[in-house]
Amino acid sequence: MKSYKEVPLTSIDLLKRDYLHSYPERSSFLIESIKEVGLLQPPLLLDKPEGLIIICGEGRVKACLELEFAYLPCIILKDRCPDKDLFFISLQSNLFRPLNLVEKAIFFNKVYHLLSEDEIPKTLHLLNLPAHQNSIHTLLVINKLNDDYKKLILNEKINPQILKYYGAFDEKDFFKLLNLGIKLSLSFSEQRELFELAYDLMSVDKLEKFLEELSQLLDLEDYNQRKKAYKEAFMKFRYPFYSQKWKRLKEIKSLFMAKGIEVQYVPYLEEKDVEIRFKVEGLEDFEERINFLRNHGREIFSVFDE
Repeated sequence: MKSYKEVPLTSIDLLKRDYLHSYPERSSFLIESIKEVGLLQPPLLLDKPEGLIIICGEGRVKACLELEFAYLPCIILKDRCPDKDLFFISLQSNLFRPLNLVEKAIFFNKVYHLLSEDEIPKTLHLLNLPAHQNSIHTLLVINKLNDDYKKLILNEKINPQILKYYGAFDEKDFFKLLNLGIKLSLSFSEQRELFELAYDLMSVDKLEKFLEELSQLLDLEDYNQRKKAYKEAFMKFRYPFYSQKWKRLKEIKSLFMAKGIEVQYVPYLEEKDVEIRFKVEGLEDFEERINFLRNHGREIFSVFDE
């Protein structure tokens, strides 16, 4: 049962956000609109024994409070509606605008324990998210993060995909990696690669050494220098065999470059492909290069066998 009436703003409990999921608060966006055209849609309140609480329209209520309204026209629901229904009423009232990922996480966390197995994929679809376990895990993790991290997600400084690793690491190590990605200004793809590598290193007991080395990079003040050092550290742990062979590669390249022959390997020796380039001024020059390659070509491929 619902009724429509003027409500003193002081009678509305602004602290209880049981059914709300707006993030950040939207009152600042609405003040100018209400100043110009007034309150077009009344907030929906729930009449509970302890007082009136907001089901939807928190931004409107706070904007009107800031504009020093004494009374507010509201729709009042009696305290007979099931919680799950109230959560979805609150959600539906906000779907006129795109919800951000943090808002979806807040809503889903509130309603998750009330959903049947069949209702979960329907709810994810309503939130415009893929109906699989990764979506559930990501939403539940986001809700556990503090406001600083939530704001970084909204500002696209944290790749939501890496949140699937929450629980795979010790919590302390997870947040170390997360903070390193933020402080090193890693892109979304670099953050994903960071967590993938860290997960692999954990299985061979090299994660602690990796984290220690990356943490030292934060002392570098120059951004470009820090990014370069990060890339080198990442590759050293990602391709440990390549780091060991780097000196040998330089020797081989120098040997052939002295004869005017450029030798290029696939980055980090991921494949046994080699590109050889040289310029010649005539047949005699060409035969000289070919003879050198015939006599020393084995050196080029020896790096794959060492």
